[in-house]
Amino acid sequence: MEKKGDAETWVYFHKKESKKTSKPARGRVPVVIQSATPVGYPVIMRLLQSKALQEKVDIRELKVWEETEKHLGWIVNGKADISFSAVITMTKLAKMDVKMPAVFVWDNFYLLTRGYEAKGLEDLQGRTINAPLFREAPPTAITRYLIGKLGLDENKFNFVYGKPFGRPEQILWDFLRGNSDTVLLREPEASFAIAGLPHGTTSSVLSYRDIWNKVNPGYGSFPNAGLVFKGEFVRNHPDIASLFMDELNKAISWVNDNRDEAAKLSFDMMRHSQADVRLFLDRVNFNLVSGSELQKQVTRYLGLLRDEGIVKMDLPENFHEIFYL
Repeated sequence: MEKKGDAETWVYFHKKESKKTSKPARGRVPVVIQSATPVGYPVIMRLLQSKALQEKVDIRELKVWEETEKHLGWIVNGKADISFSAVITMTKLAKMDVKMPAVFVWDNFYLLTRGYEAKGLEDLQGRTINAPLFREAPPTAITRYLIGKLGLDENKFNFVYGKPFGRPEQILWDFLRGNSDTVLLREPEASFAIAGLPHGTTSSVLSYRDIWNKVNPGYGSFPNAGLVFKGEFVRNHPDIASLFMDELNKAISWVNDNRDEAAKLSFDMMRHSQADVRLFLDRVNFNLVSGSELQKQVTRYLGLLRDEGIVKMDLPENFHEIFYL
């Protein structure tokens, strides 16, 4: 046990794997699953309840990363068979043996204020914006792109980061404690920040989807995160990969239709109250898109970011193949 604070104690359980369990259980295929962001936890928790999957796979490890950038190593090294990862991450993996056949998280970033009201990016000029990761990472890079497209002066915006990187959870708690008044947050931390502000606090929530569509009229939603398979896994077990896609779609539909139950199922894993997770489920945009429509939407999104210099890598000619099993 480890005491983290006045109202927080962590209990660690360590499992030792014996030689007797080193072989696939009852002929099931062993898999390692990882997630790089807590936004998908409710869907993942429901997915793990799938009896159809339980009959086919033996989940050897479910890795949830606090430091999300570390999940890339597991993909690069082939340690993870199935990953839940950001779309922009795929530009770093474009030449690797991976597949991203589904995106189900859309429009996932927000700017939040406390102590003052903001109706647009122009109202954040002169403020200190606490941001995740680092200056060149997508959250800030996309914000700077939007600032420029709106004709605003980037030099009037001050972004700050943690050391070595800005962590969403730390940004959230600094905001709730009043140590900062302007933050850039993804979901679910954005919803947790909204839920945690004292009643009556003057505040604002600026949606990136709204700002994005102001800059790109009629664009609609933009992709954020989805499902990644190791290419070898798809080739060796195409039936299980297809089953996983089907069960993922069912899990998303269940979460969208049963938000109270989904909050009960996942709040413990998300380490926030059931009420906070319930608010998050009302705000998050879960929608599974696959196949040609996914290819169209992601390549349009990445193409725009590449044209603006946010995505540096040139994508290979066969990049579209990554979206198909």
